[in-house]
Amino acid sequence: MNSLTRGPTQWARAAALSVALLAAVAVPSAASAATSGSSPSAASGQSVSAPAGLLASKRLNITMQAQQNSNWCWAASGNTVAAYYGYTYSQNQFCNLAFNRSMNSSCPNNQASLANDQTAFYAIGISTGRYVSGYLYYSTVQTEINANRPVMTRIEWQSGGGHMMDIYGYDTANSWVYWGNPWGSSTRYNWGTHSYYVNNNSFFWTHSLYQIGL
Repeated sequence: MNSLTRGPTQWARAAALSVALLAAVAVPSAASAATSGSSPSAASGQSVSAPAGLLASKRLNITMQAQQNSNWCWAASGNTVAAYYGYTYSQNQFCNLAFNRSMNSSCPNNQASLANDQTAFYAIGISTGRYVSGYLYYSTVQTEINANRPVMTRIEWQSGGGHMMDIYGYDTANSWVYWGNPWGSSTRYNWGTHSYYVNNNSFFWTHSLYQIGL
C-alpha cells in the first residue's frame, strides 16, 4: 500500500475532488495524511449478516470534529467516535493514547493507521472493533448503523495518499451512505451512494474499522 499524502500536495487535490463529486454528492474538498499502518485482517468486502427488517434510513448523531493538525484526520475521526460514546478527550490526548505516550504531552503531527485508533480506544475503554482490509458491503454498513456504531474508514486518493473519514448513516431509498470528513476546509457532513464511496474518480475505500464498541 502506498502511504500518505504530503502537505504540499493536499491543496492540489482539493480542486480535483470538488469537481469529481459535484454530480452526485456533497464531498470533501481536500485531503489529509493517513497511513495504512500495520496490516489488518485480509477481509476485503467483509460482510456481516444484516438483521431482518432493516430500517430504510438512519443517521447517528455524531459531531464530526475538524482535524487540528494536517496529519490528524485519523485522530479527529477516532476522537469523534470516542465523543459519540460519551468520552471527552482533546485530539492531542487521543493522539498520545494512540501512540502510548504520556496523555498530556505535546503529541507530534504524525500520520497513523486505524490500528492506532484501536490503541487509543483500548486505552479509553472502548471495544476496539474489527480492523479489515477493504470496504464493507452495504448490508454491513446498515448493520453497524442500526446497532448505533459508527464505522471508521480509510480512503486512498486516486492520485496517491490517504485520508480517514467516519460513516454515520445510510438511506436505502438511494443506496446512500452518510460520512463525516475531518479536513478543516471541507464540508463536514457528506452523502453519496455506497458504490460511489467504494470507488470513484477521486478516491477508493481501502480499510475499515467496524464493530467499535461492540
